[in-house]
Amino acid sequence: MASLRVTAGALRGRRVPVSAGDLRPTSERARQAFFNIVGKRIDSARFLDLFAGSGIFSFEAVSRGAASATAVDHDRRKIEAISRLADRWDVPVTPLHGEVVTMLPKLNKNLYDIVYADPPYDFTAYDGLLDAIDKHLSLPPDPIVAVEHRRRTNPFHERAGRLQLQRRAEYGEVWITFFA
Repeated sequence: MASLRVTAGALRGRRVPVSAGDLRPTSERARQAFFNIVGKRIDSARFLDLFAGSGIFSFEAVSRGAASATAVDHDRRKIEAISRLADRWDVPVTPLHGEVVTMLPKLNKNLYDIVYADPPYDFTAYDGLLDAIDKHLSLPPDPIVAVEHRRRTNPFHERAGRLQLQRRAEYGEVWITFFA
């Protein structure tokens, strides 16, 4: 079994197990770059990890100072693994099982400062995802919403409701597009 390393903060160096071939994890370099871009905004933030997979973004967020993280994924085994690890490490990561877009209306009672979405590569409903985030989530006036996608694709309009495209960061085959 492979693992992903938490790169900074209180959990630095701890490993999150992943089944080989089961996921397409974001590279450590891209993950570090995302958190470098977010910077101090992670401090005391409420972090939402959509299409969480292994939960590495949730664990990295709380390790770097987020007040809490919510990890949403459709795969029950992945959610159970995130739950076990959160309990073992005693960190405020809440795993939720369900289809991401249908779970968003259920999450609207919580305020999220930073939202990270890492859909599977065959995902095509990016605008629908952004519309659902804008419509259903309680976001502060200055949220960070970031969506990972394949290189050389531009699956987004410039605006989704209140969310405006701000920048795109490129890391090999992965691009992360930021909205605010």
